[in-house]
Amino acid sequence: MIVLADSTVFIHLDSNKSKMEKILLNLGIKQLYISQIGYLEILSGASENSKVYVRKILNSFQLLEFNAKAAKVASKLAMQYRVGSKQHKDFLIASIAVANKIPLLTENTKDFTYKELEVIPYSIQQKYDS
Repeated sequence: MIVLADSTVFIHLDSNKSKMEKILLNLGIKQLYISQIGYLEILSGASENSKVYVRKILNSFQLLEFNAKAAKVASKLAMQYRVGSKQHKDFLIASIAVANKIPLLTENTKDFTYKELEVIPYSIQQKYDS
């Protein structure tokens, strides 16, 4: 299965790689995509000393852009949902997933409550057997 990964997935791949790899295996996820929004969110939040390393890691994933198709989806969703100022990035990530017809993998399900979006939840704290 191919999924669009929220930024938490990449953070957990860095901080708890073996656990996150087990989660991906148990969920049957074969390929992770990163959104243009998530890419910039992670890169801009990286420390000055790690930006080159972080960019190298992020560049190894397929990038999904916020393009005209995603903008059209975002426009439709914006007519149906009220989006708070702190949820703008998540709203754009959700729009990219819906536009590309792929599920979103996230630990933060409360941030992605759009009925048009297929969300695959996980918890880094949950026990996963390999």
